[in-house]
Amino acid sequence: MIVKVSDSNIKDAANVYMLSWKESHKEICSAEFIKKHDIEYMTEFIKNKIRNNYDIFIDYDNTKPVGIIGINLLDEEICLLYVHPKEQGKGFGSELLEFALSRCKDPYITVLDTNTKAIDFYKKRGFVPAEKQPEKAEDKQIFERKYVYRSENM
Repeated sequence: MIVKVSDSNIKDAANVYMLSWKESHKEICSAEFIKKHDIEYMTEFIKNKIRNNYDIFIDYDNTKPVGIIGINLLDEEICLLYVHPKEQGKGFGSELLEFALSRCKDPYITVLDTNTKAIDFYKKRGFVPAEKQPEKAEDKQIFERKYVYRSENM
């Protein structure tokens, strides 16, 4: 069951986000950087996204929180697709992405260029690299690439 994040379930969303984010970033970020992304940090991050025109949703398998996703309906960015590490591979990510796609006309995502698992996931579901990519900052070790949805690629 996918529901909008509210004060009553934001800790569930932040916990799923924290656990999944830490797992997906453990190979590319320092232990110190990973450690600072605790439940309070992730809760504030989600609250900030909501303040900035994002709708954040959480997926429950019965009463167990299993995944989150965000949508900015102003520019149709889909973000924060994270599934609890113990629940990955069970279709929750696909369910959340389909949910978000049903609310957007021309969606896009950004993905770390080192996150090949996520890139493969999105490509299999119709996303292709955008023609124009953000500039890579010289001082950054990691880089986010933009992907746009093209349903005809399915």
